[in-house]
Order: sequence, then C-alpha cells, then structure tokens
Amino acid sequence: MLKGQVKPIAAYSEAEIREMYRLMAEFYDHTDEQVFRKDFFDKDYCLALYADSSVPVGFTTQKVLTLQVGGKTVHGVFSGDTIIDRKYWGDIELFRVWANFWFSYAEKYEEFYWFLICKGYKTYRMLPVFWKEFYPNYRFETPAYEKQIIDAYGGLLYPEEYNSRTGVVEYRSEKDRLKDGVADIGEKELKNKDIAFFAERNPGYRQGNDIACLAKIDKSVLRSRVSELLSL
Repeated sequence: MLKGQVKPIAAYSEAEIREMYRLMAEFYDHTDEQVFRKDFFDKDYCLALYADSSVPVGFTTQKVLTLQVGGKTVHGVFSGDTIIDRKYWGDIELFRVWANFWFSYAEKYEEFYWFLICKGYKTYRMLPVFWKEFYPNYRFETPAYEKQIIDAYGGLLYPEEYNSRTGVVEYRSEKDRLKDGVADIGEKELKNKDIAFFAERNPGYRQGNDIACLAKIDKSVLRSRVSELLSL
C-alpha cells in the first residue's frame, strides 16, 4: 500500500535524493544528476511516495510562487519533476496527498493556482479528470486573465525559452524527455480529445518541450465527487 508524505526539501536524506534521481533516469532520456539536484534544491517542498520501506517509489517537487499580474499579486504552486514507479501507475495516492496539502495551504489566499508544465499527456490528462475548469483546453479559449498568469510564470521560470504565442516551453538545448514506451501517443490515444489537443498544442513533446498549464486550487472548480474521492 502506498503512503505519501510532503516534506520541506531540506528534510530529505541523501539516499532518498539518489533514489529519486534513479527513478528519473529510469523513465527519462538525457537526464543529468547535477541538473536534477539543482532543480530539486530550488524547490520548497517534495511529496514522496513510499511502499514498504524508506525508499521513494515516486515523487513530485513543488515551488511556491508569487507573481505580479496586471497590478495584482497572484499566489500559487509550481510542480517540477514528477515520476512514479511503473508498478504503481494508476494509483491516486500521490495526487490525493498533493491535493490535501495544497488545497489546505490555499485556504489562506483569496486565489491560489496550480502552475504546471506538461511534457507528457499523462500529466496533462490529470486536469480534465479532476477539474471542470483548467487551461489551456480544447473546449474553449483561455480567458485573458488566465493567459496572463500562464505567461507570467512561464516567463519567470523560463525567460529564454517560454513562447507566449504557443504557450509552450521550447527548450533550446538538449532536455530530458520521456523514454519510448512511457507516454507514447498513437492512434488509440488520439481518439481522446484531450490527448489530441495536447499533441496538437505541444508538437515538440517528443523532444521534451512542455506546455504551460493552469488550474485554480479551489473545490468549486473540481469535478463532482472528486473532493470525496480525495478526502478533501
């Protein structure tokens, strides 16, 4: 049985960090341990999944961000590296623990957002599964305010590589990318409108490009029964 835990970055041991990198290298091509460590220690929190030992079998790193958008202060959390051991694919424990932590954290703010970038369709698919409202999507155009927020965090985190016209982080140098067989998109997957939209809007996903996305951390925009499912 999986159990997840959110801890400050400094609370993780060297052994745990090494195992997280091993997981990254198992599922991503062109990984670099020094780049991974730099990104890891740039974050504020990490959610790690454990099975029967102290060895992580999945994780996601998180950074709290404050942005200025149109003269307004916008708060949110940015998700960094995320991976789960193949044998636990389909388990929602990581997202359940993530949601319980950040939906509680968000209560002290008038508005709080999830800033995320997706290089694989499986991450993007979490949005339509759990949220009624998220951006971008095939259903309707991203409203101007939400587009400003996406552009603000994309430009802040990737000033040289974020393309505000496409909404995609288009990396100029070799970037880690999902290995073949991890999140391939074929004819079967393209029958799903959300996956087809992801592939159309982020045509460079095979090279590791990321589409920038946004969802409000607010129970009112979750799909019916999601709060119950996630124990929110």
